[in-house]
Amino acid sequence: MKNSTDLLQNEDINLRLRTLNLIRWIAVLGQFSSVVIAFFYFQIVFNIYICILLILLSVTLNIAVSVLYPLTKILNFNETFFYLVFDLIQLISLLYLTGGLTNPFCVLILAPLVIAATYLDFRRTVMITVIAIVSLNFLAYYYYPLESITLGISKDDFSGFEIFLIWSALVITSIFITAYCFRVADDSRKTRQALRQSQLSLSNEEQVSALMSLTAAAVHELGTPLSTISIINKELVNNNKDGALSEDLLVIQSQLERCKEILERLRSNNLSDKSNEFINQLNFIRLINEIVSQYDDNKIKFDIFFDDYFEGDNVVIPRSAELVHSLTNIIDNAFKYAVNSVEISLKNEEKKITIEIVDDGPGFASEIYPFLGEPYLRNNRDKNKKGLGLGLFISKNLLAKSLGEIKFLYRQNKGGCVQVILIKSALGLQND
Repeated sequence: MKNSTDLLQNEDINLRLRTLNLIRWIAVLGQFSSVVIAFFYFQIVFNIYICILLILLSVTLNIAVSVLYPLTKILNFNETFFYLVFDLIQLISLLYLTGGLTNPFCVLILAPLVIAATYLDFRRTVMITVIAIVSLNFLAYYYYPLESITLGISKDDFSGFEIFLIWSALVITSIFITAYCFRVADDSRKTRQALRQSQLSLSNEEQVSALMSLTAAAVHELGTPLSTISIINKELVNNNKDGALSEDLLVIQSQLERCKEILERLRSNNLSDKSNEFINQLNFIRLINEIVSQYDDNKIKFDIFFDDYFEGDNVVIPRSAELVHSLTNIIDNAFKYAVNSVEISLKNEEKKITIEIVDDGPGFASEIYPFLGEPYLRNNRDKNKKGLGLGLFISKNLLAKSLGEIKFLYRQNKGGCVQVILIKSALGLQND
């Protein structure tokens, strides 16, 4: 549960004060109506004055927090925890005065548990659940029994066994519903956080592509005016060799040459006059080489194999941030766990393209293999490897949008193997 706790501590709980205040007002109205109807209409005997005092305590707290804080306030973990603990203790106090577990409204004890399991972290959820179970144990033995001549209810109507059944049902339900709600909410939180990371990663890739396109456009546009200025400056230098401005014109000429050298270096980094076309078009072999070139490590050797289909510019598709980032994540993951080498194979099939990345590392642990692609999942075979366990999840979801899918192949003691399967029609390519 450590990962989920760390995750929750770093993100907003996203529960507004207005929501809990509204729930409490509904609870106050229901409690007051039940107490008044039970006492005056059904003539059930209990201490109505203390019950109303407890209800007024909730009213006072609701009014106080409404005055002190804006209703749009986002509650943190501690504030939500104490808010729910107060509601739980207030409800337990009312049940103590009105029949304990023989009161049918004792099931409302589950309400704070559901909210805690949905919004709080594991530790605080367990604390509230323990408080609820201890309270149920208390109510099983200590309470004011209900009596009513009108309804024919006496204090001895419930046997000890019947109270035990109610107690056991509530305790089991409390544990089950808390665990169930927490697990579902925790998975939702992990997925939401992971998708946020996916969107951030994709946004970064798109920004880099936009910057590259802007740089390419600048190289293309600056070439012509600089050439024009250089020609004019040369004519001025030739016409003013002995003039007062000759030195200044020579300085200008040297700076123009320097600008040309800078533009030439940018062009040599694949930003040519057709740079926009280069940036926005994707060649698989060139893409793999771009990703691999980021790793300057003599210990890890990259071997790239490809079919004849990928030679030259036969396979050119629109540049996709999703594909670029997905392959980068997978290759980076292989590099981290490789011992000596990483093999990357490009295979052409009738309706799809398969990119297989294989490393010679420890491979996927058998216990996590069925869950590969889920967020915050890490290979425990090497705890020294840093990361959040989001790389494969991000890649899987980015490609699943439209381009294809990722498969994880389990090879015992033979390293990790990941297949990226791309649908040709989704890439705009013709089927063979």
